[in-house]
Amino acid sequence: MHEARCYKKEKNKAACQLCPNHCLIAEGGVGSCLSRGVIAGRLIAFTYGRVVSASIDPVEKKPLYHLCPGRPIFSTGSYGCNLHCRFCQNADISQKKQPTVELLPQQLVAEASAVTGNIGVAFTYNEPGIWYEYILDCAPLLHQAGLMAVMVTNGYLNPEPWLDLCRVIDAMNIDLKAFNTDFYQKVCGGRLDTVKDNIRTAVESGVHVELTNLVVTGLNDDPAEFTALVDWVAAISDTLPLHISRYFPRYHETAPPTAAATIERFVEIARRKLKYVYPGNLPGDQNTRCPQCGATWVSRNNYQIVVTCSSEVCACGHKLPFIQKSRFNRQ
Repeated sequence: MHEARCYKKEKNKAACQLCPNHCLIAEGGVGSCLSRGVIAGRLIAFTYGRVVSASIDPVEKKPLYHLCPGRPIFSTGSYGCNLHCRFCQNADISQKKQPTVELLPQQLVAEASAVTGNIGVAFTYNEPGIWYEYILDCAPLLHQAGLMAVMVTNGYLNPEPWLDLCRVIDAMNIDLKAFNTDFYQKVCGGRLDTVKDNIRTAVESGVHVELTNLVVTGLNDDPAEFTALVDWVAAISDTLPLHISRYFPRYHETAPPTAAATIERFVEIARRKLKYVYPGNLPGDQNTRCPQCGATWVSRNNYQIVVTCSSEVCACGHKLPFIQKSRFNRQ
């Protein structure tokens, strides 16, 4: 049993301080994320070193389009999540406990190091933020082995543990699920402001950040609201890649799949302010081009990747936006 960090004892209970849910857990109980519970008065991280799934994926599948394009990444995850989005696209492992196998930090690094051409480990599939202790132990070992540490996350943690992760993570894809506080509260069970603050913190900490917005039919598909989201992202940086993905009915949401025309319109809106915008979960222009001269740097077709750039600078002099090596030693 691995004792969790970020909690305080309150009488006969443990007050978890990892995320804004602030679960107060009694002896034998489990937090809302399913991954932390109280045994013998201690808060235990049940999923520490416990893996539900592991595979080799193209890094573009995370999606991370500006991180070592065309390279593979070892991807792994456990079960549980601290949000409960009614449209969750991966509810089988995020919303209920699953059988696991043990993969301790040294074992993870050994498996990842054995993959030819692998750039690192992506903590993904379920919410990696609740794997906090495991990631903090794995990341330094990955860096020592010359590998990157990556998260695909909802960005929903309290400020101090989030900053701890930002200090050891090279790249993140962060879900910005909507730009509406009611949506986060009623549909996801979370707070928009927390996610916005954490996106800004990650960028300011030097993490390579890409964002994903899953457009759910009838819930967050208002063009005015999406325009406000784009304006907010652009105010941080107009070079932040934004992935606009199509939703399909899952979990408790039965609305029809997002219309392709909606995704196309949102891509058009986003490209007015942002330099790198990509449609997801449907055919469309996913190539990366120079925003200055229009030259194609990376061509993408269903994870068939052709990288046409061979230097860090375009022929026109514009600096390419790709991260090609670990940034863990940033100050």
